[in-house]
Amino acid sequence: MSSPNHKTKVEYGASAIVLLIGIFFIFQAFTIDASREAVGPRTMPLALAVSLVIGSLWLAFRAFAGNVGDITDDYGFVETDISRILTVIGCGLLFVFVFWGFGYFAAIFSTYIAMLYTFGVRHKLWMIGGAIILAFAFQVTFMGVMMLNDPRGAILDLRPLTNWITGA
Repeated sequence: MSSPNHKTKVEYGASAIVLLIGIFFIFQAFTIDASREAVGPRTMPLALAVSLVIGSLWLAFRAFAGNVGDITDDYGFVETDISRILTVIGCGLLFVFVFWGFGYFAAIFSTYIAMLYTFGVRHKLWMIGGAIILAFAFQVTFMGVMMLNDPRGAILDLRPLTNWITGA
């Protein structure tokens, strides 16, 4: 079993990754047009992004204070290796690149498949079917119900193919 120092390093790493994701989404939230309402379309994405930043800072503070807890047999990162950690980071980078290049729906679809593959799922029906269901559900929830900004992809704008999901 690994030492508590291993868990502290993992906590710092998780904190750094969550912090970067939170900062990225803060910048993305500011691409949403502001409105005159007290609670406008930018409010929820910005609140979630700020929550990610605050949570990451809290996680780093706990690790710095040595309050990471004991490592138990079921602690998920005890048996992990650097290649899996880098692959998970790569999945985050994949999400950012695909989101920028092709939009939200494609980013959710591709990242879901990549994450399943990273954690050993090889059943193609589960991977593709789950990705379609999740991307569809998120598109309906965030762009249809919550009316969030669905930015165009810089490489290829897929919104004409996904607008029917939200009724746009």
